[in-house]
Amino acid sequence: MRVFLIGGFLGSGKTTTVLKLIDRLIADGKKVALIVNEVGEIGIDGTTLETAGIPSKELTNGCICCSLVINLRITVSEIADIHNPDILIMEPTGLSFPSQIRDELLNMNVMMSFAPVVTLIDASRFKAEMEQIPKFMEHQLTEAEIIGINKIDLVDEEKIEEIEAFLKEMNPDAYTMRMSAVNDDAAIDKIYELIVREGDEIVSRIDTRDDVKSKVTEKLNSVEISNVTRYSGIYNLTGELTVKDAGTLLENIINAVGMEIYEINRSFVGHIKMAIKVDDTFVKVSQTAGADDRKIEAEYIKQEKTENNGHYELRFLAAVTNVKKEKVVEIVDQSMSVFLSAEKLVFEKQILKDESKKLIVL
Repeated sequence: MRVFLIGGFLGSGKTTTVLKLIDRLIADGKKVALIVNEVGEIGIDGTTLETAGIPSKELTNGCICCSLVINLRITVSEIADIHNPDILIMEPTGLSFPSQIRDELLNMNVMMSFAPVVTLIDASRFKAEMEQIPKFMEHQLTEAEIIGINKIDLVDEEKIEEIEAFLKEMNPDAYTMRMSAVNDDAAIDKIYELIVREGDEIVSRIDTRDDVKSKVTEKLNSVEISNVTRYSGIYNLTGELTVKDAGTLLENIINAVGMEIYEINRSFVGHIKMAIKVDDTFVKVSQTAGADDRKIEAEYIKQEKTENNGHYELRFLAAVTNVKKEKVVEIVDQSMSVFLSAEKLVFEKQILKDESKKLIVL
């Protein structure tokens, strides 16, 4: 079983990249398993994978390099014993340090090899992220083996060259590559080759009985040093919604939340996302932020039709830097109330239970 870890801060493009890689691997006849880790109590990206035709489950409500280590080990053991995939892709939360995850797996008595660790950065938000969370970004990037400078279509050549020079000084041993996960299949092909390539690779310490050198210089709680406040949950809605109305509703709520958070911390970076299924369409709206640049993206994904009968489930996750938790909760809940009431929807916030370990096998 070959393990591929892909890291990167919130909103760096990991899920988009993983979706394209999975398509390529399956087309090549590979049996793939996927572990997704979202930092909130609910899963949105995993549901996105599911709506793309992939059965989706996640490790949630914690970070697999910190609080969910035991669940991670159990899940990996089950994957190896029951499913024995060719490739195990791991997409940890954007608040994780992938090299720490690899170190945990190296000590397991499971036969596996490791592809180089890839860390993605959002070229359009990189400067803001380095200003808001310098210690976190430095630690994540210095342990990366391959750094994908993603979303290059959103910035000019001068900014890309500045980022490349900065990364070369910070981590001269890392291989850097330019990419646009949305538009550039050549970059996906390059990452694909890294996953399947045989050669000098790290293998389990248990299997080789060798002292494999770790790239981790200091084990840290990545969530704590990220200075990211997280708030997630589910609202149960009753009323009437069309797909178009659902998209507009989510965009309005997210825009309001982003504006309110901006008034508290004008330099915040983070990721706000919400999703709701209406009939045969999974509607997902997200906003990434860097300084005063807040981009809203909407996805309308077709899937098997279900009868809503006037009942809907709105999932949300807000993860932002350097804003107190109580303010984030207040802003999200008040924005929900204002816009849901305006749509004449009856709503109730669902009390969440801790979710157990989950896995995806393809």
